[in-house]
Amino acid sequence: MEEVECDVVIVGGGPAGCTCALYTSRADLKTVVLDKNPATGALAITHTIANYPGVDSTMSGMELQDLMKKQAEDYGTDYRRAQVFMLEIDGETKNVYTPDAIFKARCLVLATGAMGRKPSFEGEETYLGRGVSYCATCDGAFYRDSEVAVVGVSQEAIEEAHFLTKFASTVYWITNKDPPEDNDLACDLLAKENVRHLTKTRLVNIDGDASGVTGINIRTFGADSDEHLDVEGVFIYVAGQKPMTDFIGHNNGIEFKEDGGVVVNDEMATSVDGVFAIGDIRNTPYKQVVVAAADGCIAAMAIDKYLKGRKRIKVDWIHQ
Repeated sequence: MEEVECDVVIVGGGPAGCTCALYTSRADLKTVVLDKNPATGALAITHTIANYPGVDSTMSGMELQDLMKKQAEDYGTDYRRAQVFMLEIDGETKNVYTPDAIFKARCLVLATGAMGRKPSFEGEETYLGRGVSYCATCDGAFYRDSEVAVVGVSQEAIEEAHFLTKFASTVYWITNKDPPEDNDLACDLLAKENVRHLTKTRLVNIDGDASGVTGINIRTFGADSDEHLDVEGVFIYVAGQKPMTDFIGHNNGIEFKEDGGVVVNDEMATSVDGVFAIGDIRNTPYKQVVVAAADGCIAAMAIDKYLKGRKRIKVDWIHQ
């Protein structure tokens, strides 16, 4: 497994994460951004951006996202597509684990947004980690020659279902609507011999026993009864509005608010030394791109002060 040492690792590549990376990279801090999927964040799925200062009102969220990413990379940010599944943050070095690498950083920034959700399907919470998963990249290999279900029509669901086709004997792709006809990846997925697409269908519940998931019940819109599928794994990709903190854990010292947001101070520092949280993961009522970007700037300047042992913030410009 690859080991990467850096000054700052940022989990999440949205406007908060990219802005933070831009500033830390400009401050000559070796910065890595770990982004699960750039196409599924709140900004990326926004049709047009009309209220971000200086931006053409016809620009799409994805276009703005790409510009932010490129700007950070132009200053040296190491941007990687990766799913984080575990953190070790109790020491001076913060260890961030992905399926392919361990990232060892002096500071960690949490910027994963708030498109998560509480378990909402019957049996989901009961069998989470025992057949229910939110990460095919992490768990797909456990289902070699097994039948699995993927729930969701997002780009993330499509990519994860693609990954599962390498292992599973059958991938049931369950969507509440047809995927876009111009989505080449979805077309490729539907052409796979081991994929069975069940459109205009919803997941009703997840069945299991002491060993884990044993099947699911689904219902096609307009049908009078449920259909049962014998599957061993259920991968759920349905977006919500809950801060995405599942990978953080709740026994490592990070303080959470009652609504699930991460508690920070005025410098975006959490209750754990060297760990910062920015953007919608804080679950403030002001879920705007410009606010997320501001969070990233504040955290980056605070990190620069923290790592370089200064008592004051160093500004990023010089008046002539």
